Amino acid sequence: MADDDHTSSPTVEKLKKLKRKRTTQRAHATRFMSVINAFDDSTNIEEIEHYRDHLQEILQNLITLNESIHDLLEDEEYAVDAEKCEELVDSAKRAVRKADVIIKVKLEAAPRAKSKLQITHPQPTLIQEIKLPTIKLEPCAGNIETWSRFWEQFESSVDKNQSVSTINKHVFLRGYLEGEPKRLVDGIAVTEGTYEQTKKILQARYGNKNRIIQAHLDYSEDMGPAQSDSPDALNSTYVECHRRIQALKALGENIDVYGRVLAPKLLGAFPADICQRWLIHAEGRNSGKQHYAINGIY
Repeated sequence: MADDDHTSSPTVEKLKKLKRKRTTQRAHATRFMSVINAFDDSTNIEEIEHYRDHLQEILQNLITLNESIHDLLEDEEYAVDAEKCEELVDSAKRAVRKADVIIKVKLEAAPRAKSKLQITHPQPTLIQEIKLPTIKLEPCAGNIETWSRFWEQFESSVDKNQSVSTINKHVFLRGYLEGEPKRLVDGIAVTEGTYEQTKKILQARYGNKNRIIQAHLDYSEDMGPAQSDSPDALNSTYVECHRRIQALKALGENIDVYGRVLAPKLLGAFPADICQRWLIHAEGRNSGKQHYAINGIY
């Protein structure tokens, strides 16, 4: 009998310690669940993530403790205890899912509601403490030609703004992504620690200078003739050609290098009589020399 007591005593003590730890973890879980279940539209995303992450950690601890305790219980006691454990674990998982849903809704709805980033008054949301000048940012849908403009505006108004927290910068950036850019980083959690990773992925995909240059060259190479010889159609073609050339200049390209290739393509976009007049004008201006420098078109 003494041997039985001696062999069972360590097990009993271990079971008591495990149950004490579990009681503490259950109390924490209940508290965090109550907080999460009380969240509403005015709750800050950072606060939601804080409680969700802690509850997930506690939930994992509880699952581990439950398994350790159940290994030491008799069958009858195990059945009763397991049922109670499943109820608490299930409630905790529902609370975590609720937090995830609230965060997703806020990320999708709140930034779009402020698609122009007009944050001049305190709002009862994530951006409550932020005061930014009224600016206009168009959503980025993956057009490599407009990425530079988007990023310069975002960088100036948000990314380099010392009054905006890193997590809020990440929230704003993700809120302005549509289509391919949004899908590209959709698997990355919106946290403070992943903001730089998200920026690097987007810059590598859309901010590559060589790809941007090639996009402008491809357009100019493939450009067909104007749809008609009306003033509006010709002016539209002129403006588009001019825009592409100026974009290449802004990227630091010597556009005269592309002259022999692009000049015939650009001239082909205009009616023959207009091109003939321009060539006569260019010849006169260059003392009779044939000169196809892109600058000469304009």
